[in-house]
Amino acid sequence: MSDTNIDVQEDSGLTAQKVSFGELSSDGNPEDRQNLDLLLDVTIPVTVEVGRTQMSLDEVLDLGPGSIVPLDKKAEEPVDLRVNGKLIARGEVVMVDDCYGLRVTQILAPSGRIESLRT
Repeated sequence: MSDTNIDVQEDSGLTAQKVSFGELSSDGNPEDRQNLDLLLDVTIPVTVEVGRTQMSLDEVLDLGPGSIVPLDKKAEEPVDLRVNGKLIARGEVVMVDDCYGLRVTQILAPSGRIESLRT
């Protein structure tokens, strides 16, 4: 982290102090848990990606009820679970009552999740 110099006029009565932050750790400190609790009600987009395709604008304009859009995945391939656009898990599509759901079968290793955040 680089130091930033702040010029303060001497007659303003203000003083500048260097700020230092403590080290981040995950030692199970109750204070850390309290900080995490502040974020638990934050909503983030979660999507299940069944597949992708590329279409020309002409093809998109021709879509209508009953149109079939071919995807780049086979029916037996796992689908991707993305949180805030980043891949974190894979699973299989299931039916629960009359709704679709996702059964998570694989969670990416922490290193894989961190790597997906960088891209």
